[in-house]
Amino acid sequence: MITLLARPRSLVADTTVTLEEEEEHHLVVRRTAPDAAIELVDGEGARAEGRLALEGRRLLVRVLRVVQEPAPPATILAVGAGDRDRFALLAEQLAPLGGTRLVPLETVHTASVATRLRPTHLERVRRRAREALKQCRAAWAPVIEDPCSLAEFLARAGAGRRWLAELTGKTAPSFGPTEPITIAIGPEAGFTAEEQAAFAAAGFEPVRLAPHRLRFETAALAALTTAWLARQRGGYG
Repeated sequence: MITLLARPRSLVADTTVTLEEEEEHHLVVRRTAPDAAIELVDGEGARAEGRLALEGRRLLVRVLRVVQEPAPPATILAVGAGDRDRFALLAEQLAPLGGTRLVPLETVHTASVATRLRPTHLERVRRRAREALKQCRAAWAPVIEDPCSLAEFLARAGAGRRWLAELTGKTAPSFGPTEPITIAIGPEAGFTAEEQAAFAAAGFEPVRLAPHRLRFETAALAALTTAWLARQRGGYG
């Protein structure tokens, strides 16, 4: 069954929905025949089963059944906003690995990166994060926030577990399957001593993700996997 994206809050049983141009193009390339089974997800938890219909030259989907999936447990990554292309690659992997929110951090060491993520790049990054739903079939798209300073981020950091990815940190502890978690990942050159102290004051515990230093996007993916495994262990505790 082909999975396509629908506009948020557009999925209602026994209605017909129009597809965005990119989704129509995907079906044309796949040479999908009318009446083919289609799955639609809207990125806000709605998942629908439908059938492809042709109206003139437009491809539509007749929605047969809709279910609303519960939101996944909050899994927030705060990552030094380094190279924009690698940041976009990271955004693509959030949903498959359970990430729910990505916060680009403006840090001392990201300020000097010529190819760093900037606000003008966010539309493309958000689109790539949402497009990943078609491959992984998740119902919820991760939120990609605007870049912010470390002080702004720490002032509004939510409740739950707080990890700071650190090569000298401890092994990740288990925690409850629905408990929120926020994980901070430094840029390529890491956080400064002052930034690390700010994280420590805010209750972030150093956690080791791998035996060697990682690039920021690799560390972020390792963090998501580590958090997922820690939740699984906590669920059996």
